[in-house]
Amino acid sequence: MNGATTPLVLPVAAKDLPAALATLESADRADLLDLWGNLIGSPAPKNLSVPFLRRALAFELQCRVHGGPKSRTLEDLGRVASGGLSHASVGARLRPGAKLVREWQGRTWTVEVIEGGFLMGGERYASLSALARKITGARWSGPRFFGLAEEAPADDAPAGTSRRRKAA
Repeated sequence: MNGATTPLVLPVAAKDLPAALATLESADRADLLDLWGNLIGSPAPKNLSVPFLRRALAFELQCRVHGGPKSRTLEDLGRVASGGLSHASVGARLRPGAKLVREWQGRTWTVEVIEGGFLMGGERYASLSALARKITGARWSGPRFFGLAEEAPADDAPAGTSRRRKAA
């Protein structure tokens, strides 16, 4: 691009993707802005850094070659953008080494977050829900049991009231 590097020829074939991504790394700002206009069809927003332009264009090229994000990923992004939690939020917030403590029926349970799961009493668990089931003997949402999930108020019930019907 700009004479010093090989220009990108659009569309990029799968076999040419590694070379196209390498070309982005050596492209200057003017070339990246030109490529943005060609790929996206509109000018790039002002004040984007060169590293960001490279990452965004690399993502766009990869999406065009391999397909875009899965629909669930797009739904999660929409939920996060509107202030909600993604399906991955609980796992993303818990770092290895973190400890979760929960009291249940007079007993205190301590769980350690480890890489790829959870550890309680020397036993490894894949999910918080499996842990909650082990502790209570019933099926629970693990994140809710450990106080990690926000409870959404019912739409039809005023705050502070139960949704259960009163016995007649």
